[in-house]
Amino acid sequence: MRRRVAKVVAAIASAGVVAGCATGPAPPISARQLAYAHSFALFTLYWAGKSVDGIPLTEADGLGDYNAQVGVTMYYGNCIHKSFLKLGGCTLPLKVTTVWYIPHSNISLGPQRNIRVHGVPAVIFDHGDEVEVYTDAMAVDVVGATPKLTMAGVKQLTTFNRRPTAAWPAFPPPQFTPGVSLKQLAAEHKLGNHSKGTPPEDLQPSVNQSQ
Repeated sequence: MRRRVAKVVAAIASAGVVAGCATGPAPPISARQLAYAHSFALFTLYWAGKSVDGIPLTEADGLGDYNAQVGVTMYYGNCIHKSFLKLGGCTLPLKVTTVWYIPHSNISLGPQRNIRVHGVPAVIFDHGDEVEVYTDAMAVDVVGATPKLTMAGVKQLTTFNRRPTAAWPAFPPPQFTPGVSLKQLAAEHKLGNHSKGTPPEDLQPSVNQSQ
């Protein structure tokens, strides 16, 4: 549920984020905006490079007024049609959102298929239009206009605001069990003394300050 709510909030915001939505193709993100986005230091952000299938990165949103429920989103391209989720926004060709993972069940989120990409677990949702990748303490949500474009974005995923090293690779294994809620963990006796709803230490997001 959290994932769907975050998508709705992000969809509303996207209507005003991409300047070219109503007047023509949105220009690539400016060097100044890109430098500002690179300064984000709460945790590792992911992107799919400066372009995907010829579609340029046009905006980075959620940096200055970071909301943990929404995360930071990289937008690619311009609106391809109006009325995203019937909320008056617009549908973009591709967007990549990085959020701190909050334990939740994926059972109610419709048709899905588990895969592995970049050596870590991921789930395909919405018949391929969305893929959620799980790494370190984050979830990386890639949503595209078509399954082909979504997977192109997934394949190009890499770190945005830090350089991978041998000690700290681009995609560390997740610190959590993807798709399992705290209630499910408690039922499986995995929470121990944390049974009142507080995630055990190895499930809590770790904020990496040094990039």
